[in-house]
Amino acid sequence: MKDLKALLQNVDELLNTPGEVPAAIPVSTEGTQDEATDELLAALQRYFGYPDFRDGQREVVEKILNGENTLASFPTGYGKSLCYQLPALMLPGVTVVVSPLISLMKDQVDALHEQKIYSVALLNSSLSWEEYSTELERLRRGDIKLLYIAPERFRSRRFLNLLDSHRISLFVIDEAHCISQWGHDFRPSYLALRDAISKLHPNSIALFTATATPDVRKDIIEQLEIQPPETSIRGIERSNLKFSVCEVSTDAEKYPLLDTHLQQLTGKGIVYAGRRRETEEIARYLQKRGHRVDFYHAGREDFERKRVQDRFFNDGPDGLDLVVATNAFGMGIDKSNIRYIIHWTMTGTLEQYYQEAGRAGRDGEIAHCILFYCSEDRNLHEYFINDSAPNKPDLLKLLQIIETFPSVANFRMFEAEELEWLSGFNEGKIRVGLSHLEKLGFLRRSYNVSSKLSVRTPPVNYSDTAETVDESPRTLLNHLRSRSELHIIDFCREMDLRPDRLMEQLVDLQSEGYLRYWGAENLTLIELLEDSDLFASISADQMGFEDYLRSKNRQIDQIIFYALAEECRGRLVREYFGEKVKEDARCGSCDLCDPSLRLVAPNEENNDANTY
Repeated sequence: MKDLKALLQNVDELLNTPGEVPAAIPVSTEGTQDEATDELLAALQRYFGYPDFRDGQREVVEKILNGENTLASFPTGYGKSLCYQLPALMLPGVTVVVSPLISLMKDQVDALHEQKIYSVALLNSSLSWEEYSTELERLRRGDIKLLYIAPERFRSRRFLNLLDSHRISLFVIDEAHCISQWGHDFRPSYLALRDAISKLHPNSIALFTATATPDVRKDIIEQLEIQPPETSIRGIERSNLKFSVCEVSTDAEKYPLLDTHLQQLTGKGIVYAGRRRETEEIARYLQKRGHRVDFYHAGREDFERKRVQDRFFNDGPDGLDLVVATNAFGMGIDKSNIRYIIHWTMTGTLEQYYQEAGRAGRDGEIAHCILFYCSEDRNLHEYFINDSAPNKPDLLKLLQIIETFPSVANFRMFEAEELEWLSGFNEGKIRVGLSHLEKLGFLRRSYNVSSKLSVRTPPVNYSDTAETVDESPRTLLNHLRSRSELHIIDFCREMDLRPDRLMEQLVDLQSEGYLRYWGAENLTLIELLEDSDLFASISADQMGFEDYLRSKNRQIDQIIFYALAEECRGRLVREYFGEKVKEDARCGSCDLCDPSLRLVAPNEENNDANTY
């Protein structure tokens, strides 16, 4: 206990003293549990004002303070961020937090500032050049304890070297399911974290997710190549969310059913549909019935989507009560008072369903999560799966087309739309196909790059910077001083420079203030490792198509089991996510446990229909 007390007494100094940080002070296991509780509660109350931890939070905090790798699976809105923010303030050195969404980073930084905690920063594409430079200087001085970073930022070797000059006490990965190839939101840039962890050697690693099955958790650990962490799992359930399923025979029956629901629901809500045209049709149907509603999907212009989102977040008379959307209305929708989520179309996985349903009721008040189930929905998801699953001829065709694109060394660069047009494959099939080709060793996916960049260099005497910049970036900067525009392919050929190295050097030079560049990252960058002539030797088993199809169909089976369950839906979900549940356990928050949550279809007797 003495070590922990000393650590708490010195937190203010650690937060505000620039320069070299002291060595980590481990949490002692001596003393009673009550003493440990009191010390951690003191820190919790001092910095966040909370009277106590939620169930499971203190356990994770203690593991992190003891230097253990941790994987925590907590429900959405449960308070995962506190589990790493509190240790970050207590530990010496820097805590790095990798987060997938700029909006979520900013919300957390703003919330910490409101708590008068200023030793925190974020580094992402939303910052101006001056803001980015200021934050880097704060990092160099040792003024930052908690640093939020987008995963793409690790493309800069110079930035990694700067981080490596500090003691990284804790490396946090939020939304860790994005790492997994089996996850529901696979993000290739997360795979770069493996190299970052290997270089930085953090004292401990903490992984956080709301929805990860045992298979996904296993895949996360394998992808990162880290020591298996201690796992802390808290129930996927949130007692304020009330789940129900309404079964219909056809899509046509969903319209009056939706109208009936909306007459009984109050507050703001989201209706998720599987197709873009459906969002438009449903929105028009509801507009005619007087609802303040609009639709949202990836096919709308950026300004239209922003307008819909802004009106949905507006609680005034000009705001929207309801948005009908595809899953493009996604992770950034962090509005606390959403009172209902209705799934017009069954999702393809139980993970996706709970991720989307979990956007309701984040204020802790009662909210309703309703699934319209129609057996025809399975056909839609099977179509998506089969349409995205390549076969051997498809993979060979894709590889041969990629080989025809403009090259620099072994790299090929192309626009995604051009590859779709030449192959005749949709975006899903290309994404899955590239993943298969990468696993087979024929290519390596890299970051997207721009076909054309605008470049500005300040009018300085470059000889003054000769001591601070490596030879290769200095050569690049000398060539850029006379240019205002850069065509990536031509410039790489002229300089005999790999495009991934060019982008790394540009990021480094911009980070140091030697230049500014901008341009849309419209080209996919692929490094070819093997020639397509070798493709014939690959066996069907090596292709892994059957495994892919089986995995996807098992996921559909699970969401159908949920929809057709005859007993507690909550127990089924908890077991799916790896919890040990008693056979007679009941959640009390689903329509099978609580009959008052059932709503009969409009063509049935509904005298007992719940009015919510």
